[in-house]
Amino acid sequence: MNPIGGFSIPEGPQKASRPVEKPVVPQDRLETAQTQQTGLMKPGFLKSAPTLKQDSPRPYPTAPEDLSKGSALANLTSKSSSKTAAPMLPAGLAPSLLNLDQPPRAAEDANPTPDGWKLPANPNSTPLRPRDLFNIPVGTDDLGPLKMVASSHGRIRALRLQWPEEFQEPAFGAQKAVLVDLCTRLPQDVHFEVVAEGLAAAALPGLIQEWQLPLERIRIHPLHIAATPEQIYHPMTMWARDAAVLLTTTENQPVLLLPRSFRGDCQVDPRLNRHVVQGTGAAPACLSRSLPDLIVRRSQLGFEGGDVVASRQSVLIGGEVVARNMQELKLSKAAVLELFREQFGLPVHVVEPPPEFHLDLGFTFLDDQTIAVADPAEGLRLAQGNPELSRLVQATLDKGVVDKYNRAAQQLIAVGYRIIRLPNLCGVGLATPYLTYNNVLIENYGGSKRAYMPVYDVPALDDAARGVYQSQGFQVVSMGSARFSTKLWGAIRCATGDLRVSDT
Repeated sequence: MNPIGGFSIPEGPQKASRPVEKPVVPQDRLETAQTQQTGLMKPGFLKSAPTLKQDSPRPYPTAPEDLSKGSALANLTSKSSSKTAAPMLPAGLAPSLLNLDQPPRAAEDANPTPDGWKLPANPNSTPLRPRDLFNIPVGTDDLGPLKMVASSHGRIRALRLQWPEEFQEPAFGAQKAVLVDLCTRLPQDVHFEVVAEGLAAAALPGLIQEWQLPLERIRIHPLHIAATPEQIYHPMTMWARDAAVLLTTTENQPVLLLPRSFRGDCQVDPRLNRHVVQGTGAAPACLSRSLPDLIVRRSQLGFEGGDVVASRQSVLIGGEVVARNMQELKLSKAAVLELFREQFGLPVHVVEPPPEFHLDLGFTFLDDQTIAVADPAEGLRLAQGNPELSRLVQATLDKGVVDKYNRAAQQLIAVGYRIIRLPNLCGVGLATPYLTYNNVLIENYGGSKRAYMPVYDVPALDDAARGVYQSQGFQVVSMGSARFSTKLWGAIRCATGDLRVSDT
């Protein structure tokens, strides 16, 4: 255990929450801008990707000849990479590098990854201590009682986004599709704070103008963190939800709460004696400098935003989150749950075991007592006779999620929730979307109820899910970007982080 900021951070690998599955599509499926595909395989936006020749602060892969091997996208398409790519894929997909000159690989590297990367150890053998690059204060006791911001109520005023230095398809097209959806589908008074990594920070203003998006509603926050002999930098992903949650004080001041250590962020790799920096963990932390009026704190608990789903009255968290904190903090389950209750200011209910890698793929608060739970059995029924969905059907059967979601629904009914069901089908990484209708943004204020719901050009399931939300009084706003983003394991909620939500 390594001390940092008054608490201990465990060493060792963190859970890879966005899984890496073995695609069975041919390699050329990645060239989405050059292949003629329809429906679920709709082409991406590669023609809009800029070509940049300047130096990048990004780290590995270290040698130009290794770029194809080092690309996370390339690894995901190789037959043997489904298990070995995970260490390189914080949030399931580490952005790949441009064709830029990189430092040569150290000849004495002794610890290659299973895919052949060789990260050099720190040449200075003096043991390093964990550190937080942004010096985020730990703990919230001085702020008074806090309360989790509900995902089921309120009016969206500002969201935070992440824009990785990623110009390869399908990731670039997914990032573009999400941003376009957000800017054109959400109300015109919603603003976006975008943390942009490396070269993307310079490219993004021009892209926003090219795409005719409202630049006055988008503020860009550059994040430039380099790999050094003493520091490993794991590139940012587009999944802003993962590394922070939003709470409010009794005076309704927003507080961005970071987990204790996001997948090793702020730790020291004991083998290499190098500081670990996760781009996705650093992204919300850097807002403490560029948004001085925003309170940013670090929790003593470990969690990921996709595993925290809240109403105004209670919070759902995944069983793995509780188990991990029990192990790392050496506390009982009851003690960990009490800490979460104190931290979030609401009663906590555990979904155990969670059916999928993040709760928000399959659980959505519609009001304080109603939870929409994914229903893969209904998805399988609606998919009958559609050959285009055969791979999603097989993935759903292989993962055994029908029984898992049914058990979870019964658990929640037993503790008093009203449950309705939404169709669902699992996807195959990079090759197909993941048909989740739970990964939504909701507005519910002053008599207005809107659900910004993913759609996939699959009328049978899209219409069924739309009908469920409409039956609960919601106006449904279709978000077609999910066709692209869920190939990388996330939809509209995963790609956004709450920053400001009002009651009116």
